[in-house]
Amino acid sequence: MESDEERDESFSQATYLVEKVFNEVYEEFRVWKNDYASRTLLTVARPPSPNDNVSDPATSDLLPSEGSQISPPPSPTLEYMEMWDSETGTTQRVSVEVYDIVDAFPAVTEHEHCTPAVRNIFHGDDPDYLPFMPFADDPTFDHARYLEAYKGVSWQTPGVDPDLEVVIVETARRLHGEHQMLYQHIDETGVLPLELLDRDGARGMIYRSRRRDFPDWPPGVSDSEKRLKPDPTDTNSNSPDKLLAIMVSDFCTNLNCNVSFCSTHHDPTPMPLTTVPLVKSQRLKSLAGTSCGVDCFLVKSLGIEDSMQWSDDDIQLVRTILDFGPDTVPCDLAKMCGKPCYEVLEQRRIILPDIAISKTKPKAKTKPKVTRNTSSLFADFDASKFTPGRPCRHDGPCDATTQCPCFLIKAHCESACRCSRKCTRRWQGCACSVTKRDVICRTPRCACYLAHRECDPEICKKCQAKCALILLQFILFLVACLRVTHLVFCRDAEANICQNADIQRARWKRTKVAPARWGKGLFMAEDAALDDLIIEYVGEIIYDPTTDSREPIAEHRQRNYLFELNETLSIDGAYVGNDARYINHDAQNFNCYPKVRMVNGEHRIGIYAKRPLHAGEEVLFNYGIHFFQSKNEDSEGAGPSK
Repeated sequence: MESDEERDESFSQATYLVEKVFNEVYEEFRVWKNDYASRTLLTVARPPSPNDNVSDPATSDLLPSEGSQISPPPSPTLEYMEMWDSETGTTQRVSVEVYDIVDAFPAVTEHEHCTPAVRNIFHGDDPDYLPFMPFADDPTFDHARYLEAYKGVSWQTPGVDPDLEVVIVETARRLHGEHQMLYQHIDETGVLPLELLDRDGARGMIYRSRRRDFPDWPPGVSDSEKRLKPDPTDTNSNSPDKLLAIMVSDFCTNLNCNVSFCSTHHDPTPMPLTTVPLVKSQRLKSLAGTSCGVDCFLVKSLGIEDSMQWSDDDIQLVRTILDFGPDTVPCDLAKMCGKPCYEVLEQRRIILPDIAISKTKPKAKTKPKVTRNTSSLFADFDASKFTPGRPCRHDGPCDATTQCPCFLIKAHCESACRCSRKCTRRWQGCACSVTKRDVICRTPRCACYLAHRECDPEICKKCQAKCALILLQFILFLVACLRVTHLVFCRDAEANICQNADIQRARWKRTKVAPARWGKGLFMAEDAALDDLIIEYVGEIIYDPTTDSREPIAEHRQRNYLFELNETLSIDGAYVGNDARYINHDAQNFNCYPKVRMVNGEHRIGIYAKRPLHAGEEVLFNYGIHFFQSKNEDSEGAGPSK
């Protein structure tokens, strides 16, 4: 056992080594960066060419014609600037002729930048520290009021230097690879400015190194080597169940997403609950059907003298899979594990012996009592008084005994919840049938439509809402692979399937942005029938504090793109959005109306036709009296300029 003196000596040696390597790497990077900057600047510099004054035919049409009238520039003013030479320590005064040519060019109209998006992006709150001061040179902007919403300014708060991250990652790579130091021991020295391992919810450099780009330094080190990997001795971080938990949490299972690192849903996907095995190994043969190959457990078995060459990681991987799919046939398990099928069966017999399965008695099948969709039990019918929560994950029923999150907020369990598919709190869907005489699922006779929901492709079977999901996947394929940006849908071809899934399948009408009474406006490019979805209102999903902090900017610009989503969240189309942000206000002659719908567990805003619309009509809706309450009195009654 190590004594205190030996531990202190070992810690001192580790600290000295980390300091030594860190200083070496820092100096190497400094030299490389200076050389890299010099070489980069040389690539953009060139000596003057004798042909510089020769007209380029490619740009000749940009030159003014002989008859054009251009105001001559005014006489120059003389300004002086001092240049200091750091090498000689001398200062030189240089005169500069300045020409004021503002009047020589016509003024351009004011424009704003907005990042285009087809889905809402969850932003949450703006940073607590102001990154820059907007309208810094505009004396009419209330800077003092704007600063009240922030704790301070970011340029007075130390930030993380990306160059320092490069130095730390290279230091850790050398210490770990050349000196066999564990990342935990490196952090314990406290030498590196940033920790390598995650701590108290904050991501360390191991995690962050796998999510950034690196410069071409040091020479001979590939990008994959620069992305730090967890310690091989850290069994917790490398275990299959840990890796599976990371993969599951990063993958969004919402029916409209099915992507990793979803930008719309910020809550991590919960792990599924473990499953009780019900099938014995012998019965798996009847479930497998046909053989999967020469090593299939149906045609080959492990002999007495045969041995299995399985590592601890291989066995742990099988255990992890069997925790969530214990009755998976060995043929499928073999593909997941990369092992012979007949050996996988033997491992299952060891991990899940038949004697243990025989003691497991499935619960008696009783018809669950479906919970009625009453306002006293559920509050998710009214978006103004309800905000969707996290998917539930717990053992037992979804009620007060388990403190189910869905029960506590009076919400229906959604598709992302880990409770049973037979859970009585789950939305039961509609029972609408396909018919040629009526618009399916777009009348109060549809339970989903009546509850301000779009039909769920997983549970609304009779109305064929699943076709909406298939169509959406086809749309995403066209957009991602073929760069298709405009799609035209045939209403007649879809008349006999669900018409209450327009938002989730992006079944918008074709529109165009053009000059209108209030700046820009949105106009119909095709006809629309009553209650047709014109477009979805898309933007950043933000909380109330950010709503308040952005209000001074909206008032100063006299343009507000904020839309209340529910009692907690709003959608702001000021910086991220789509063409719906150009829809103008008209309190008397509006032809559309907004509506918040529950779409696969999330609130989304659709703009629907209040009456039949024709191509060329401007899309207008009533912003409501609350929209103008925070505005100046002289702006009330006028639609915001777009």
